[in-house]
Amino acid sequence: MNRTVSALRAFLRIVSAQVPGLMAGAISWRPSGPAVVAGLLFCASAAAAEPQIRLVEQDKIPVAFEAAGLPADHLAALAKLPAEDDAWARTLSVYVGKGIQAGQPAIAGTYAVKGDALRFTPRYPLKGGLAYRAEIFLPAPDRNSAPSRHEKVVELPAPPPPAPAKVAAVYPSASVLPDNQLRFYLHFSAPMSRGDVYDHIRLLNEDGQSVNRPFLEIGEELWDNSGTRLTLLFDPGRVKRGLSPRELLGPVLETGGKYTLVIGRGWRDASGQPLAAEFRKEFTAAAPVETAIDHKAWKIESPAAGTREALVIRFPHPLDRALLARTITVESPADRQVAGEVTIGKEERSWQFRPDEPWKPGKHELVIDTTLEDTAGNRIGRPFEVDRFDQVDQGPVVEFVRLFFEVRPAAR
Repeated sequence: MNRTVSALRAFLRIVSAQVPGLMAGAISWRPSGPAVVAGLLFCASAAAAEPQIRLVEQDKIPVAFEAAGLPADHLAALAKLPAEDDAWARTLSVYVGKGIQAGQPAIAGTYAVKGDALRFTPRYPLKGGLAYRAEIFLPAPDRNSAPSRHEKVVELPAPPPPAPAKVAAVYPSASVLPDNQLRFYLHFSAPMSRGDVYDHIRLLNEDGQSVNRPFLEIGEELWDNSGTRLTLLFDPGRVKRGLSPRELLGPVLETGGKYTLVIGRGWRDASGQPLAAEFRKEFTAAAPVETAIDHKAWKIESPAAGTREALVIRFPHPLDRALLARTITVESPADRQVAGEVTIGKEERSWQFRPDEPWKPGKHELVIDTTLEDTAGNRIGRPFEVDRFDQVDQGPVVEFVRLFFEVRPAAR
């Protein structure tokens, strides 16, 4: 009897940290018979069997919930069920928020038995800064017992804010631009907020005064899918000659003028933080470029067969960077497109292509989509100033021109 009580006291000291208040009652209490010992064993067993809800972390990031301490027979029965059986979700459900609203669905995910626990892995990653409510429901073991419900609210700490976005680049990158320049591309290091972009962009003349309404301000801002590149258009009515905005307000840029494009620090990124710093691009306006792109004037530097040397094309004046990246392809002597990587050179005056596989000898082709433009909107075979209003109702026509080049034999 004394040995049993001593053992129970030792056991209770171990579990006391998890069951507050149990030790105070157990140590001061004096046993008086086998019935009392049995009662102590029952209490210890009940405390040990209490289901627990815990977070599972991977690389210190919460990824799943686990229900531990479930009855072994219940856990074994779950393990035999198909993944889509509702019994999994009836046993362990996880909701977003501290409280559950009427009709609120549990978050979707997958279930599995992992060792002695039931694990729930959400379909989408758990999000820092949110609270999650996990619930365990166990049916009654017999008619004389009631079902049991256990719950736990977990508040995940909000992640530290990312570094504020900055202006990564502005194209055209040259410091001398034609006075009929049509657009800028603004590249950011992270997604930006939308809806008020024109409040944060100014064009200053050499006296530091803002140029009056230089840009085409449209409600549908011209963002790429990532939210990191904005196409900023000069008002084409002030670029193209003969249109009333140019006659009333004058051109945006004048030959010989010095200008500064300013992107203000108050512009906020998608996380709500202001830009890391104000950005300024200074440039001088040169004479306009008003002729169509002459692709036959391009200089081609051919690679050697059996190598992965870059094919290089050099242009008489800068071309549109975004279009350059996707309007020129290379075809092999077998009329198949060659896979490889495109790089745009300094001031957008060159185009380089490095193939994934070594060049094969023979005649290759450059296939050029005629939608390619220079920075003033001139295309292959069509200058920007040509009147094409009679064709505005026609759908776009995709046309291509071709240039041949020879992949020279490798040097011996």
